[in-house]
Amino acid sequence: MKKITLLFALSVAGILTAQEGTNVYPFLNIPVSARQAALGGDAVSVRDFDVSFAGVNPGLMNLEQDQMLSVNYASYLADSKYGTVSFVKDLEEGHLLGFNARYMDYGKIPRTDESAEISGEFGAMDASIGLAYAYQFDEDFTIAGGANFVTSKIDSYTSMAVVGNAGVTYHNKQSNETVALVFRNFGYQFKSFNGVRENVAFRVDLGYTKILDEFPLAITVTAHDLQKFNISQDLNNNGQETRWTRKVADHISLGAELFPEQAFNIRFGYNIRRGNELAVLDQRSFAGLSAGFGIKISSFRFDYAHVRYHNSSNVNMFGLTMDLIEVSGNRR
Repeated sequence: MKKITLLFALSVAGILTAQEGTNVYPFLNIPVSARQAALGGDAVSVRDFDVSFAGVNPGLMNLEQDQMLSVNYASYLADSKYGTVSFVKDLEEGHLLGFNARYMDYGKIPRTDESAEISGEFGAMDASIGLAYAYQFDEDFTIAGGANFVTSKIDSYTSMAVVGNAGVTYHNKQSNETVALVFRNFGYQFKSFNGVRENVAFRVDLGYTKILDEFPLAITVTAHDLQKFNISQDLNNNGQETRWTRKVADHISLGAELFPEQAFNIRFGYNIRRGNELAVLDQRSFAGLSAGFGIKISSFRFDYAHVRYHNSSNVNMFGLTMDLIEVSGNRR
C-alpha cells in the first residue's frame, strides 16, 4: 500500500507540473496561521495539535486535532485585512474531515481615470472555503485531499474557481520526524474577470520537521515552489545576473521552534527568497526574518508572529486555537 501511495504521488506531480500559474488568487499562498508565518511562511510538515496547518496541507490532519478550531488574523500589507479559519473532526478508524476558510480584504481603493482624476472609490476582496479528507491508512502514513471554492472581486468584476490540495505525510513517532509532500492550489477557473481564463497559483512543496532528542527544539526545512526551477529575479540587488546557486536557495525557507511540546513556545524563521528580493542595498533591513511565540492557557492557545518584509513593511499576525472538547467540559 505504501508503494502504491508513493507511486500515485509521483504520478500526480508529473501531471500537475505543467499547470504552473502565479497570477491569480495569490492570497492562497499567504501563511495560513501565525505559527506558519513565524516559521518562515512556508512550513507544510508540522504535524501536531495545530489544526491550522490542515488548511495548507490536509495530510497533516491527525487525532490530536479532533474538534480543534483555529482562527487567525493579520492587518496585512497596504492596510489590507487577512483572516483564516480551520477545523478538524475525527470520523474514527483513521478517517478525518477538515473545514477551512480564508479571506483577504484589500479595503477601499481610489477610482481614477487616465488623467489621474479621482472619482470615488471601489473595493476588492478574495475569499475561499473548502473541505478536506484525510485517511491515516498506516501508523506512519497519511494521504489526503481537499477542494476549495475560490472567488475574487475587483469593483464590479468577479472571478470564480475550484482548486484542490493533495498531500502525503510520513510521521514517525519514535524518531519525532515528519516528511510531507503537498500539491497546492491546482484547479480550474470557471469564471474569469474579463473572459480570459487564468491559471491558479499552483505550487508543489516538500517539508521536513524534526524534534531533536537531546534538546527541546524542532527544526523545519521546506523546499517550496518545486513546480518551477527558476522563481528568482533575473537580476540581484547589485544589478548582476542571478546565479544558479541563488535560484536553488530561493526555494528554501527555514523554521525553528523552541520548547515545541510545551505550553510556551518561541519561534524563528527565515525565508531566503523574501530576504534576497526585499533586501536593501548597503543597508541592514532584516528582510525575510520572522519570529513569534505561542502560549497555552487552559483550553486556549494564543499565537503571535512578526514578519519582516522590508524596512517600511512589517506584518503582525495573531492566532487563537480552541479545544472544543475541553471547552465543553470533557477531557481528552
